[in-house]
Amino acid sequence: MPTDAPAKGYPFSFLVVDDEAFIRTLLVRQLRQLGAAAIATASNGMEALAHLDAADPKPDVLLVDLSMPEMGGVEMMRQLAERAYKGAVVLVSGADPDTLIVAEEVAKYREVVVLGFVRKPVKPETLTQLLDKLG
Repeated sequence: MPTDAPAKGYPFSFLVVDDEAFIRTLLVRQLRQLGAAAIATASNGMEALAHLDAADPKPDVLLVDLSMPEMGGVEMMRQLAERAYKGAVVLVSGADPDTLIVAEEVAKYREVVVLGFVRKPVKPETLTQLLDKLG
């Protein structure tokens, strides 16, 4: 998507969770280009859960890396299920597609709403397709 493309204007709040600062910055930039305004970040699952526990209202959408120090995405899915998180999750990873599919199925099994997954490097059009599922 060109940077001068019109923003879609997603009225959702986001939490971007990734241990790589560059990826967090890239995802925030892409979300802003899509019209998102409320965007927070965390560098691992522990930080993300602390943010979720303190946030009111909770972020509508979490973009979660699968492989992070301290707490990765799979464990975070378990924690989200225990907290009965009602928002949606987009899984983000550089892992092979089969690993992403398994992680997505595990999250859905735990009744976490997963919009799907995006592979690094994240393509804006792929992210847009997933976010469009929110209506």
